[in-house]
Amino acid sequence: VRVWRVLCAINDFTTARDGRMKAPHTFPLKNLMLVGAVAAAGILGLSMSGTMGSSAGVCRKDLRAITWNVAAVNNNPFEYWITHDDPAYNTLIDGVQDFIDNPGARDVAVGDLITDGMIKELFEDFAKKGWGSQLPEVEKKWASDYKDRKIISGFLKDKALGKKRLTSMPDRVTNTIRTADGSLAMRPTVINCVEGDMSNMPSWWKQWRDFMFNTKITVPGRKGGAPVEQVPSEMLQPIMKSKYPDITEEEQAISIPLQTVCLAIFDAILVHMLNTVAASTWQPIRADVCNALNKNKDAQILSILTNVYADADVVFLQETAHEFVSKLRNDKTLGARYSVLAPDTGTSQRDQNSLILVSNEVFDASSAVEVSGEVLKTLKDGVAGLGDLLVSTINAKEGRRYLLASFHGDTNGLSTLPVVEGVHKLASAHYAEHTFLMGLDANTYKEHSDKYQGVTHFQEFLTANKMVSCWGATPNPLNPTTCNARTYLQPQLNKAIARKDKLSKGDINLKDWIIFGAEQLSASETTKDNTGKKAYTEEMVFPTMHFPSDHAVVATLLAPVSGGKCLA
Repeated sequence: VRVWRVLCAINDFTTARDGRMKAPHTFPLKNLMLVGAVAAAGILGLSMSGTMGSSAGVCRKDLRAITWNVAAVNNNPFEYWITHDDPAYNTLIDGVQDFIDNPGARDVAVGDLITDGMIKELFEDFAKKGWGSQLPEVEKKWASDYKDRKIISGFLKDKALGKKRLTSMPDRVTNTIRTADGSLAMRPTVINCVEGDMSNMPSWWKQWRDFMFNTKITVPGRKGGAPVEQVPSEMLQPIMKSKYPDITEEEQAISIPLQTVCLAIFDAILVHMLNTVAASTWQPIRADVCNALNKNKDAQILSILTNVYADADVVFLQETAHEFVSKLRNDKTLGARYSVLAPDTGTSQRDQNSLILVSNEVFDASSAVEVSGEVLKTLKDGVAGLGDLLVSTINAKEGRRYLLASFHGDTNGLSTLPVVEGVHKLASAHYAEHTFLMGLDANTYKEHSDKYQGVTHFQEFLTANKMVSCWGATPNPLNPTTCNARTYLQPQLNKAIARKDKLSKGDINLKDWIIFGAEQLSASETTKDNTGKKAYTEEMVFPTMHFPSDHAVVATLLAPVSGGKCLA
């Protein structure tokens, strides 16, 4: 139409000039050139108008959101059963279970592994560290108690020892240490991803002592202070009877060197056990798992977000590492597609930060304002840790205002209700004109109790507060988004589950939710994914070698409850 009007105008001009009418097909060449230029300009203008409209003015009637807790394997590649492509993996883990359940003649004395020569070297290290005044009591404890204990029945399975935290505490402190520059320093042990030969006891022992007593590591200062240089043995803290009543006063007095002895015993047992049950395969299998789920974990997450969920407008992430924010922002594709909202309270020490990714096509990232603090100040101490909760207001380019939230709940889900209630109260009192949308790992369970937050109980809470979720008005507690179980290769044997019991005793629960105001939004096309291919394999433990999380991706399509309204 526009071209025809231009054509007529040119014809009028020509007629006025020459005094006669010309048919369009008889126009002079110069007039045709003018028509072509004007037509091209018109088409370009229409194209630009459409482009501008897609970012400011075109009405989007739906919005696709996903939520994903990406944590899974942290330090210990053997802590949880995984689905592995190599059958040797199951053979290895089964072998460890059999060693612990039926040790028989393999249940040798601790002193057979930590020899007199090794313990002498360890006590010399203690003296050099200035622990000499405690050394006589430690030597007595070794000789009268630990040396003759059986490695399985007397040490690994000793529940009293576990309650004293003499092994789990130093393991937590020294297993994998994040340095001030963001790199990792790892203790030579089976249960992390440290590199180095552990095919025999002498090789492992030399590396272990060197790490604990000679390796200087610069770690972040406490509470924002200057970085501090320490060796790992200096990072250990006393175990106090006031907090752990099972420990004796005598053990409390020597708890730092005693922890070191127990840690050496624990690591020695693991090295001995794996070299007994799978000498030629355990280190290659461990390297494969570490590469897939630790070293290349972030790359797998980025690939799934880039290639599988490219249609997501809002992405809620939980338990991300501190440096993952920069990886997202620096990623060529994701960095252009999304703006990354991160909490001001995010921390590099816990690596459990909640994030929100918002589409740059849909949202105006410059309008985002974090309001997490308004919720946190209403909660009791300890309900939400640093970085667990992110709440932000933001405007869509179309004009609609949003209140977005991402949250990582505690293991038992007991913080979920108070946090969601806090966010909901904030939305109702101060952001009633905003569209509320929240992605979270609520850590809900099939059954509700005073120790565990139940699925149905959580839904009843949502209904009472005029909220609903992507799972509808009556979520099925038997529709899980997790399927995992601990192996026998970790410090807390009381939590270990045999392979045959993975599905009957494992953590198989509906934990991941996208929630919103029942009068604002409705959901459809909700899916879950534990393959990284927009598919979910039921009764498959995960993570797998190709899917790096122990939580499924949950995706849903949102639409306004009132027809005709724009979401973005």
